[in-house]
Amino acid sequence: MGSQSRVANPEPLLVVSIVSHGQRQLLTPLLHQLMYAARQLPMQVIVTQNLPEARCAIDTDPAFNLVWIQNDRPKGFGENHNAAFRVCSAPYFCVLNPDIQLTTGCLNALVDAVARQSGVAGPRVTAPSGRLEDSARKLPTPTRLLLRWGRRRFEPDYLPSVSEQQVDWLAGMCLMFDRETFAALGGFDERYHLYCEDVDICLRARLIGNAVTWVQYSEVVHDAQRASRRNWRYLAWHIQSLARLLTSAAYWRFRLGVRSSS
Repeated sequence: MGSQSRVANPEPLLVVSIVSHGQRQLLTPLLHQLMYAARQLPMQVIVTQNLPEARCAIDTDPAFNLVWIQNDRPKGFGENHNAAFRVCSAPYFCVLNPDIQLTTGCLNALVDAVARQSGVAGPRVTAPSGRLEDSARKLPTPTRLLLRWGRRRFEPDYLPSVSEQQVDWLAGMCLMFDRETFAALGGFDERYHLYCEDVDICLRARLIGNAVTWVQYSEVVHDAQRASRRNWRYLAWHIQSLARLLTSAAYWRFRLGVRSSS
């Protein structure tokens, strides 16, 4: 069992779950941005330290409740965020990477989107250079994957000129859920260690008739690390997760257009 400390706070509207892998340098400015955002969107922020590291020095206030969880052993993406969800009770739940920078009102816009259409919503994601990242994608098929890597074109599969639209899946660096949807899905599938959890949960949301909404008027900046392109262990995890996804029941039900009656 990991140890955790709590700070009392009013009932938050939003819980933000962040997993840090020794990323304190990135985490500190993000926590300050979240504290600023909490002035209009009361929140609880749960930071799971997946590797040992010193905690950031940051104040709290009544609208910003910061909780730290220190893992005894490293855990996967889905396992960490599912654990954070189990200790929260807010109506909205956001998964956020430490290497994200927020823009003003971006979280409010995502909350509004899932309040109107139950499911999951994600923002427009740009690189520090201003380049639009490929965070909104169509179902990954072998053909699409080969063309994508063969042409080295890493762009969204949908038009960014549409202010709000339904997509097959959204990248997991910033995902907003309403509580009922995340609970109905049972959270992330923990059999995926680090990659494809985002694809899987979005497909499963669509299969039960919920929305997967790409929101252009919400924007974050992503300073991507792309570990799987530099480290053979991460690449192996990526390939294993992709193989699991392409052989999963959810993937084939979605590809064949089978929807749940529930």
